[in-house]
Amino acid sequence: MTVDIAIDSLGAQGDGIGRHEGAQIFVPYTLPGETVRARLETKGRNSFNGRLVEVLQPAPNRVVPPCPLFTRCGGCAMQHMALPDYQAWKKAQVAATLATRGIDMPAKAKFISTAQGQRRRAVFAATKDKDHVTLGFHAEMSHEIVPLDDCLLLTPALRAGLPHLVRLAAAALNNKQSADIQVTETLTGLDLLFQSGDNLAESRRQPLIAAARTADVARVSWAHGKRQPEPIVMERVPQVRFADILIDLPIGAFLQPSAEGEAALVEAVTAGTGKAKRIADLFGGCGTFSFPLGKFARVLSVDSYKPAVAALIAAVNRAQLSGRVEALARDLEQSPLPPQDLKPFDAVVYDPPRAGAEMQSRMIAKSIVKRVVAVSCNPASFARDARILIDAGFNLGDFTILDQFLWSHHTELVAVFTRK
Repeated sequence: MTVDIAIDSLGAQGDGIGRHEGAQIFVPYTLPGETVRARLETKGRNSFNGRLVEVLQPAPNRVVPPCPLFTRCGGCAMQHMALPDYQAWKKAQVAATLATRGIDMPAKAKFISTAQGQRRRAVFAATKDKDHVTLGFHAEMSHEIVPLDDCLLLTPALRAGLPHLVRLAAAALNNKQSADIQVTETLTGLDLLFQSGDNLAESRRQPLIAAARTADVARVSWAHGKRQPEPIVMERVPQVRFADILIDLPIGAFLQPSAEGEAALVEAVTAGTGKAKRIADLFGGCGTFSFPLGKFARVLSVDSYKPAVAALIAAVNRAQLSGRVEALARDLEQSPLPPQDLKPFDAVVYDPPRAGAEMQSRMIAKSIVKRVVAVSCNPASFARDARILIDAGFNLGDFTILDQFLWSHHTELVAVFTRK
């Protein structure tokens, strides 16, 4: 059924929201103040998804999207909104999420946005049929892959590498086989990880190695389901640099999606730790924050991913930083550091996955730690954990919103909590 709808507001995912016969209608790529024509698809008892057919009356802040694939490719949701209004909407979304936990966003909250062309990491979908490879991003609310030969979000190296990815996928995949390909730009070249529900066929191994060498990528690995990834070919060790310290990047290790965004986070985190001389860096990964913090403090980095911990320790040994930066492998979600283990630290930094750090926050609340710097990629789990700290006597101070995922609904946060 196709209906005309007046859009009243934007939802948390960036969808325009209107009403039809008492039901809420969520229509992607629309703006408040617009009248649109949409095709309805059932979502819930009193709500529908609507696929945009036509904008009948545009809002004043609607702009021409810079990407010709916008609305077809599901990688971006907000290219149609003027940048100042888009940024104000993101900030308002964070404030609204905090409010659900009774938390006021600080009046002087900073908003930092990275520019287009900065994404050094991306995950592409690929499938092969009749010896033809389709590579790109999924369409909105669909398993369809929208073919991609360019993307404004990506660094020049990733954009230049797209044709090579197609040839690598052609070499690696059998017909009717699909995979996600995580690509990371490193100092030594592109690092690729194929993630598939199937094994790499033995007959495809040598063609993939040959294609990787032709493309001059640093490394290609393969992961089947949840099994440990297998390196297929490594011409050079993929490396990144944290505070002038070279790190050998483990397969599939977490890395901030842009160097520009990473720098903004590091600046906020190091400023937030103040004059602390002993710092716990929890969910520390390969050392994004540990090495910058290690310039002026002794740091213990804790993370559950053992290859990341091993990479950090190797970098510490090469740089002769033993005693300045230490590392510990521990699953903080299942076994958070208890109050007695937190006692030596002047400050705690944590940067958990999207699920947040509820158990660790409860341990911090019971400890004598007086300064916490929380980094989060999920305002909802952040607000939950922040409520725990505030209820334990912490005050929310400096607050930074980072828009590192341009034209999406995602935001990252850095918040400083202190108590007497």
